[in-house]
Amino acid sequence: MSKATEQNDKLKRAIIISAVLHVILFAALIWSSFDEHMDAAAGGGGGSAIDAVMVDPGAVVENYQKQQKSSAKQQADNAAKLAQEKKEREAKEAADKAAIEAKEKADAQAKEAAEAAKKAEADAKKQAEEAAKKAEADAKKQADEAAKKAEADAKKQAQEDAAKKAAADAKKAAEAEAVKAAAAKKQAEADAAKAAADAQKKAEAEAAKKAAAEKAAADKKAAAEKAAAEKAAAAEKAAAEKAAADKKAAADKAAADKKAAADKAAADKKAAAAKKAAADKKAAAAKKAAAEKAAAASGVDDLLGDLSSGKNAPKGNTSGTAGGSSPAKGNKPGQGGASQAEIASYIAQVQAAIRGHLYDWDTYKGKTCTLRVNLAQDGTVMSVKSEGGDPAFCQQMLAATSRMTKFPKPPSQAVWETFKNAPLDFKP
Repeated sequence: MSKATEQNDKLKRAIIISAVLHVILFAALIWSSFDEHMDAAAGGGGGSAIDAVMVDPGAVVENYQKQQKSSAKQQADNAAKLAQEKKEREAKEAADKAAIEAKEKADAQAKEAAEAAKKAEADAKKQAEEAAKKAEADAKKQADEAAKKAEADAKKQAQEDAAKKAAADAKKAAEAEAVKAAAAKKQAEADAAKAAADAQKKAEAEAAKKAAAEKAAADKKAAAEKAAAEKAAAAEKAAAEKAAADKKAAADKAAADKKAAADKAAADKKAAAAKKAAADKKAAAAKKAAAEKAAAASGVDDLLGDLSSGKNAPKGNTSGTAGGSSPAKGNKPGQGGASQAEIASYIAQVQAAIRGHLYDWDTYKGKTCTLRVNLAQDGTVMSVKSEGGDPAFCQQMLAATSRMTKFPKPPSQAVWETFKNAPLDFKP
């Protein structure tokens, strides 16, 4: 209501101000009209020209009517506005009345609710006291557990912090060491590059020197082989000539003996026949034994590419006449004391050991290589060098033996004497 009253007061003030202004305007116009007439009357005798302002009464009336119409329209608008405000005021009063009634009803309901709430509060208070006691007990229990957990967590956190600090210190130290190591590595790389260059120059010089030495050794070996071949040819020729002379002397002697025997043959014919039969039998037995020994020797040779053949047999203490320089010719005194079975068994062990370190043995079938092995009594390989054969196969054989610190230990002193510094032929 105060808002509507205020608006009415403003409207009234506006109307009053408008009326006052109209009155003042009319008064000013009338006054100016009187003033002009008085000036004209006073200056009529002077004979001078004076400017005059004429007021059109019709224009004044028309202006007044326009102002009246505008004022009437404004009053109509104000009246409509007042009617609307009145309508709103009545609606507001009805709403306020409804609100008062609703408030009274709500107060009644609130009173009932307050009573119910009071009862509920009493019940809730009782339950709250019971719940508080229980909660207090639970809280105490949880507080104890939380305190224990917090203590354990604090201890764990302290340990973790100490570990982190130690790790950070270690990382810092490691980074410092890494910087030092990088500098050292850079210096080492520079030194290594210089050393590598020096080593390459030295290696090239050594290689040239070695190549020259190998060429000289090859030339020397070729000359030695040629001299040996010539010597062997001369020895063979001398042996043939001596054999021919011995054969002739034997033939002459045989002829003489035959003549003497012919004279005695008549008397000793029966004894000679028996003797001849015994001799034939003995010769057949000896021939058979020789054939068996030759077959056994051939089997041993095949185990490791003619290792124990007469050509490349290990040189032992061979003072006998039947075995020559080969330990595989029999088990007679004077052949180092090693039996055929011992030699064959040891050759098989050596073959198995070498094949265990030469994984592509079968790819070299048909190839040969001669190695001279210097062997200690316990089987330790003292030295190995190539003495001929396929270069690739010999290279692989040298690599295989270099991976072997030991050959199988010789089973006896006699076997070791046979193999301690022997040229061995290898043929897959």
